[in-house]
Amino acid sequence: MIGALIDFALRNRLMMLGASLVLFIWGVISFHNLPIEAYPDVADTYVQIITQWSGHAAEEVEQQITVPLEVNLNGVAHMTHLRSVSLAGLSVITIIYDDETTTFNARQEVLDRLQQAVLPTNVNPALGPDYSPTGQILFYTLKSTNPKYDAMELKTLNDWRVRNQLKSVPNVVEVNIFGGPTREYQVQLDPGKLVAYSLSLNQVEQALAANNTNAGGGFIERGQQALNIRAVGLMSTTDDVAATVIKVINGTPIRVRDVANVVQAPKVRLGQLGKAIRKEDGTVLDDDDVVEGIVLLRKGTEADKTLDALHAKIAQLNNGILPPGVKLVPHLDRSDLVHYTTHTVLRNLTDGVLLVTLILFLFLGNVRSALIVTITIPFSLLFAAILLDLNHIPANLLSLGALDFGMVVDGSVVMVENILRHMEYSGRRTSFLETIGIAAHEVQKPVFFARIIIIVAYLPIFTLQRVEGRLFRPMAWTVAFALLGALLFALLIAPVLCSLAFKGTIKEWKNPALDLLNRYYRSTLDWCFAHLDFTLAMGLVAVAIMLFLGFGGVVGSEFLPHLDEGAIWVRGTLAPSSGPTAGIDLARRARQILASFPEAKQVVSQVGRPDDGSDASGFYNTEFFVDLWPRARWRSQFKTKDTLIASMDEALNKLPGVDWNFSQPISDNVEEAVSGVKGELAVKLFGTDLKTLEQKADEIQTAMAKIPGV
Repeated sequence: MIGALIDFALRNRLMMLGASLVLFIWGVISFHNLPIEAYPDVADTYVQIITQWSGHAAEEVEQQITVPLEVNLNGVAHMTHLRSVSLAGLSVITIIYDDETTTFNARQEVLDRLQQAVLPTNVNPALGPDYSPTGQILFYTLKSTNPKYDAMELKTLNDWRVRNQLKSVPNVVEVNIFGGPTREYQVQLDPGKLVAYSLSLNQVEQALAANNTNAGGGFIERGQQALNIRAVGLMSTTDDVAATVIKVINGTPIRVRDVANVVQAPKVRLGQLGKAIRKEDGTVLDDDDVVEGIVLLRKGTEADKTLDALHAKIAQLNNGILPPGVKLVPHLDRSDLVHYTTHTVLRNLTDGVLLVTLILFLFLGNVRSALIVTITIPFSLLFAAILLDLNHIPANLLSLGALDFGMVVDGSVVMVENILRHMEYSGRRTSFLETIGIAAHEVQKPVFFARIIIIVAYLPIFTLQRVEGRLFRPMAWTVAFALLGALLFALLIAPVLCSLAFKGTIKEWKNPALDLLNRYYRSTLDWCFAHLDFTLAMGLVAVAIMLFLGFGGVVGSEFLPHLDEGAIWVRGTLAPSSGPTAGIDLARRARQILASFPEAKQVVSQVGRPDDGSDASGFYNTEFFVDLWPRARWRSQFKTKDTLIASMDEALNKLPGVDWNFSQPISDNVEEAVSGVKGELAVKLFGTDLKTLEQKADEIQTAMAKIPGV
């Protein structure tokens, strides 16, 4: 059958060229439309339940919220794990599912279960947004040169205007707000006056609730019109609150202003954001209270198109929607990383094509044959892009980087070289096309089965499940599709191109370097056959050494491939009981230390958690986004990113009582989603005696601290 296909291609050369051109154009279009991700989305399907209960201790939250919710949620279909965190005023439960469920079905069943939970009054659990760990696609801050807009005004603007505008962009599932004081109308009661008027706190609360509402009164007709009647009672100013009547004593109304002061003041802070910008002259502009927004991409949607729409929306906001002097300034934009890494991969692919072309020319000794073999590379890549696009499989940097040009051009090299050899020795005994057909038939089976064997070698990867499968299956599909395209090119298109590129008798070039290598190879092979026992022993020793290096811990390993994101994510951990003053002070000092490095463009610090409870943390946790300049602007002593991190770690370790950890923004999110903890490696202890657990935890910490790299 393979021979019949080759004969058909040679008899219909124009048709094969036309089909190849169509595939080439189709591939270019598919590659342009193909979404390219920095990281594959490796997270399991999950649903997060966030419940806030302000003012209550972690123990109460655990007993009255977390445990009742866990009891109701246990047993949901396809659940594999259930994680929970109980902090002061916050409960966060995360349910992990297997691959057989969808996010929609999982969220729907959780909503049904939540209706059955018995919780304290006015406690309402909510589902977290439907996004993946790689879905934080844009971070921004609001910058103001307008004196009317301080941090509190910017926070209000971010909550009510910017957030709603950005959420109108397709596939933006949520915008998390971090930093800035939240405006609050506070009624500061005087206990002495409450006693004097015989009032209770409950009476004041009831009066405020009853008077802060509108009421409808039907309608009246006036001429041809119907006018709605309503009583407007919603409070809009502090004067409205202060004028509220609590009680009437002997015909005299007792108002809120009689027993309290009504002011606008910030809500109790759960977290704070700071930002330091290093200018070109080395000066650092440090702001201790900044308002930030984090744009979240809906799980399973394309980041590129969403980011393009976000950029257009940001331009609208900055050019008319926001007040004068207020600008939205992104400081972490996923498109920058994708464009940079994609450009790097494409540049490496181009360099690889040129290098392969040069090597082929040197060894084949014929420019036309080298070019024919080289065309295999773009053809196979575009063929893979067509199949990836048809199967809705996004490309990522891991899958693109896994393409091996040697495997891709191997079949075409064998096919073209054999055709050249036959054309040299065929003379006029056979026709031109018959010679090419005979040469192609001679190697058709080796070329076919060599490609199929390599594709079959990737089959185990397709059986991987959950995180491993989502990480490596796109790579396996990409390589398999590219090899399939290379096989089609080698069997059907390369002979047709040879029939058009070569005419008459071809003189094969004898490469002196290759001849020399052949002579050494033959002599070495003869010696190995003459000393067979020694050769087999050396082979076994080599296999043993490779096994030792691979599985003996000599060569390190990484679960996720290392991708330089152009930034550093630093985490500082204080004692769990640390308060806001300690956390904010640490963030300020560490931010200034990190910003003192000329390699840092800007440093954004966050302490605690946002008001919506989407990040289960406290003031003991401080995180820093360090945006780096390109490597060309680094000082000479920092040859690698690791040396820069080591220098930053040394400077930060001068701050006492803090454990420091270094990662990257996306890597940190993915590792936290996979492990469930804020770190790359976690040891979990289980038991009933808290003191014993703490003792054993200290012992484990001491032992692990001696391990290199920790």
